[in-house]
Amino acid sequence: MRFTRILTAAAIAALATAAAVAQGGGMTQADTNGDGMISKAEATAQANARFDAMDTNKDGFLSADEQTGPAARLLTRADTDGDGKISRTEYLAQADKRFARIDANGDGQITKDELTAWTDRARKAVMQRRDPADAIAPAPTPSPNPGQ
Repeated sequence: MRFTRILTAAAIAALATAAAVAQGGGMTQADTNGDGMISKAEATAQANARFDAMDTNKDGFLSADEQTGPAARLLTRADTDGDGKISRTEYLAQADKRFARIDANGDGQITKDELTAWTDRARKAVMQRRDPADAIAPAPTPSPNPGQ
């Protein structure tokens, strides 16, 4: 039960962020060239800025004490080497997965419509009480076995 509450809190934090972006606040902030879309370069720059802001001790890693709030659970998924801290490389890899998930048509640009659709999928995942992290960066779906 406690685990479900933690997941729900993390999803709500992620959805609140996504909703703010979809409504123009974050979209405008990330869209530094003002073309109405977020490019991969703009998303990477924003992810780097977020990493820098979270790395309060400036050691180049996000440690447990720097991962606060309900979104901390989602950040732990980025610790791919299992060392208990998140490097910039690990953080940016997670951001790249999220970008690819949101960029539905794969053109390297996130439009407001794509961002809204992603937010809606995340909201639906929370309402269905699935793992809300799946809406953020789901595991790839296995290919069907063509021999069966």
